[in-house]
Amino acid sequence: MDSIRPERPTDAAAIRRVLDGAFGRAVEGTAVEELRARRALVLSLAALRDELIIGVIQFTDAHFDHTLEPKWLDLTAASPSAAAPAPPPSTARRPARRAEPEVPWVSLEEEFERERREREMEEVLEAARSATKSKPRTPTVMTVAPHATGGARSPKFVVLAPVAVLPKLQRRGIGSRLVQTGLVQVARMNADAVFVLGDPAYYGRFGFRSARPFGIACEMPVSEDVFQVRELRPGALEGVRGVVRFEPELRKIG
Repeated sequence: MDSIRPERPTDAAAIRRVLDGAFGRAVEGTAVEELRARRALVLSLAALRDELIIGVIQFTDAHFDHTLEPKWLDLTAASPSAAAPAPPPSTARRPARRAEPEVPWVSLEEEFERERREREMEEVLEAARSATKSKPRTPTVMTVAPHATGGARSPKFVVLAPVAVLPKLQRRGIGSRLVQTGLVQVARMNADAVFVLGDPAYYGRFGFRSARPFGIACEMPVSEDVFQVRELRPGALEGVRGVVRFEPELRKIG
């Protein structure tokens, strides 16, 4: 990977390709396009290799709502007034294991669609390689411009979502570098804390931990280990309580 920089107006189509390819569906790409259209992206970064966008990460505002009651899927609710029996484990939303999952049965149509997406991703990578074959290879250097997508806003709390890397280049540390760089950038924008819904084993490496002990819950019913927070300033969450609401476009991502 050669660089990480804020997204540019000309990056929209390439960012959409990465999101659609990484998730195998259009939901995340559509959500990011809608967020961009109404200028709701606090920060959007792109990872590049040979001038090709191979990974992306976005941050949006985290809105606190003090009128909502927490809806944890496991254990008990965060407060006595919100206590409720936990549903069966099969209904709990938990992060996917990082181990390779078992391959499910798919129809021929689904298999053809998967192969089509893989061919498209390979064609994109091959085009980039061909276009830069005669150019000398530069060392891997991570650079981020001082100004990020979203203008001069200084959000107090932000949500990290989504983060994606082209399928052919996953499991090579690109996503980790995007997360690390994104945290540094939002800290420079004076954000106090970052929230995320995801695998605690993965995000724990970046200092994230369950938000529940802080008295903070997610508006969506999730397990307490899945909804996490990372303080960017020591003591930033002291006295902070409530339920975090995401931007409406992110709520559509199931």
